[in-house]
Amino acid sequence: MPPVTAAEGDPAPLRSDRRFALGLLAVAAVALVVRVGFAIVVDPQVAEVSDAGAYHLLGTHLAEGRGYIRPFDLTLLGEVRPTAEYPPLLPAVIAVSALAGIDGVDGQQLVLCLLGTCTVVVVGLLGRRVGGRAVGLVAAAIAACYPMLFQSDAVLMPETPFALLVATSLLLAHRAAAAPSAGRFLAAGAVVGLAALTRAEALLLAPLLFVPLALRLPGQPTRRRLLLAFGGVAGAVLVVAPWTMRNAVRFDGALVPVSNNLGSALAGANCDKTWSTSQTGLWLYECFGGFDLTDQDEAEAAAAQRARGLEYVGDHLGRLPAVVAVREARTWGVYDIERQVLGESFEGRSLRWQTIGTRTWWVLAPLAAVGLVVALRRRRLVWPLVSTFALVVITTAVTYGNQRFRVAAEPAVVVLAAVALVRLSDVVRRGGRSSLPW
Repeated sequence: MPPVTAAEGDPAPLRSDRRFALGLLAVAAVALVVRVGFAIVVDPQVAEVSDAGAYHLLGTHLAEGRGYIRPFDLTLLGEVRPTAEYPPLLPAVIAVSALAGIDGVDGQQLVLCLLGTCTVVVVGLLGRRVGGRAVGLVAAAIAACYPMLFQSDAVLMPETPFALLVATSLLLAHRAAAAPSAGRFLAAGAVVGLAALTRAEALLLAPLLFVPLALRLPGQPTRRRLLLAFGGVAGAVLVVAPWTMRNAVRFDGALVPVSNNLGSALAGANCDKTWSTSQTGLWLYECFGGFDLTDQDEAEAAAAQRARGLEYVGDHLGRLPAVVAVREARTWGVYDIERQVLGESFEGRSLRWQTIGTRTWWVLAPLAAVGLVVALRRRRLVWPLVSTFALVVITTAVTYGNQRFRVAAEPAVVVLAAVALVRLSDVVRRGGRSSLPW
């Protein structure tokens, strides 16, 4: 009989796993209390004419069998037009909630609080995968109480399911790298596809995440690495493809991979006021002006707005590096903070808690940088985490600056900050000598 390994015969790992599971459940309970309490006590309002209001109406119309139609055109103008202005996954969640009898905004906010609590659990599992049980629990605790995460859970905006799906894709990517298989890469890619149906920029995460991850796998022939990278990207494409085909049918063959809102983003972010004034790096409705649907459909109107925005960029290329720098500084929370926080509070967030969240970010970001150095020095797999930073940088550079764009990287920031805190705690406890193997 072969010798019994610790994993097979030693009850200590099993006890540790049970303690981790119980600790994670306790943190999840706290996270749910925090989110529900915030939703009830602070009571962030969803304006009727707003992005959050649009998501509520989109879901309501789906539940009523009206299809995926422009929400305000029906409620304000009585007109029915197909839309792809907003990605479809959050409206689908809201529609399911409405069909289950939760058809009011308050109830749907609580549904998102449940999703946000799931994000805390996944962040804890991701932290354990990156740095061990202690890191997992610390990461979950941070995520439970971090205003930049729990605020969005009380507002009907896509950041909540997006954070959950991004964190899940990172966890699955780590599993795929530990035991590479086509199925694991395909599954991780499918979750990225779901994230793209929540926020369109996640489609870029597929190549950013899977190509470098697969090509750097040790002990794998080049051909297999390429196949694994292809599997990850293909998983995302396969999930998004039915929605893309639906858009082609609704908009006379137009290619709309996820949404038409890139047109409004480029038009509203590229004009004189957003390039050469105190509002540089922002998005302004007065620059966008809305889609003109008088004699064209939404896809054609979006294409016209996209072309107008790109034309402005082309005419002002000399100013582009400075504008992009301001956009990045806004998203990463280091520029024109008062104006930035005030503007973001108009999206339904609490001004007070948005301010607290920004200050908390200033603490977590340096810790995450330390955690990244620690993880790199100990040869931990960090590319899945780093890929989300790359996604945020690209998204901001192309569009405009907003701290909610940072949500793709928030799970990674929380995990890396937890790595730093656990490392520092152990060093202090041991009087300068770490007991950790890393």
